[in-house]
Amino acid sequence: CTVLDRNCPTPPHLCTMMVSIRRSSSGTHSTTRVTLYAAALAAFALTAIYLLSNDTSSSTAMSIEEEEVSPQKVMMNTVRKKTVSASKSSTIADVATTTAITEDYERDEEGGDLMTITQGSITYKTTTTTNTNQQQQQLDYYHCGPHPTPLQQPHQHPASTSTSTSELILLHGAAFTKENWKTSGILDKLCDINNNEDGGDLSISAWDLPVSATGLELRDAFEGMVDDGVLSGGAVTFVTPSASGKALTTLGESVVGKEDEHNSELKVMVKGWISVASGAVLKTSDEALLKYVHDGVPVLAIHGDQDVMGKKVTERLVELTKAKGVELEGRHPVYLDSPDEFVMEVIKFMEENGL
Repeated sequence: CTVLDRNCPTPPHLCTMMVSIRRSSSGTHSTTRVTLYAAALAAFALTAIYLLSNDTSSSTAMSIEEEEVSPQKVMMNTVRKKTVSASKSSTIADVATTTAITEDYERDEEGGDLMTITQGSITYKTTTTTNTNQQQQQLDYYHCGPHPTPLQQPHQHPASTSTSTSELILLHGAAFTKENWKTSGILDKLCDINNNEDGGDLSISAWDLPVSATGLELRDAFEGMVDDGVLSGGAVTFVTPSASGKALTTLGESVVGKEDEHNSELKVMVKGWISVASGAVLKTSDEALLKYVHDGVPVLAIHGDQDVMGKKVTERLVELTKAKGVELEGRHPVYLDSPDEFVMEVIKFMEENGL
């Protein structure tokens, strides 16, 4: 028992009981001693059962603890998996964004986003009719669509040039600016045409050219745009509302008497003319207007049903240039009153004449 007391993890109450049994049995009969030994064995058995029950309880407690912790581990694993998945998703999103940026960059390198309206400005030299000295002029503009490939020999007759891009230039009347093409939604509608066609082949520019500009000043601005890469250098289609028509009529006047010139300025610059109630037509000589017929330039004449003067302009252009006359609902600036119909007529005219 002493040994048990020192070294064995036997519960104290069992050890005390065993000491008492030993002492009480020291002078008794041998048969009684057998009974005592049996009791001692029973005590050892109880001790063994106690120890085993403690081990089982500890194991059970550990199992229960593991079972309780296990869901937390599962949750942590789930969160960890979700985090990894989110990281993968973020990585995929980053790759997609990077790819989109790269594609946008490459597309911009190739000619820009066809739907994006960009704003720019050039400086060019011009000679006015009142001043023979060249002066620096600034020309602000909007642009959308592909930037045309520069021609190897710009400023040449359309028959000697080749470009896959159609070019349209929008001028403005005395009471307006290039901003009206944008705020009216017309510029957006024209730009959207590139979204409906494979590749997009319509380059559109809205210029802030002064309405006082003559054909010579128009030529200088045209060449400045070519030098700046906004135009290809081939002939383009001009839209001239109201007073801006002066640039096209005086351009016609400047080439009168030059029938033998293969590369006249009118042939080089003008592929088509869309006049919107351009009053200067009524003051221009027949010879100047007939130059458009001579040089094979198709003409579209548009006016509003409430514009008496505009109707007269259309009638004269139809008579002299074999223009196609169109009347839309609206006032003098009919393109602002009927923008959808105006865009439709412009595109139809360009398609019919291969512009």
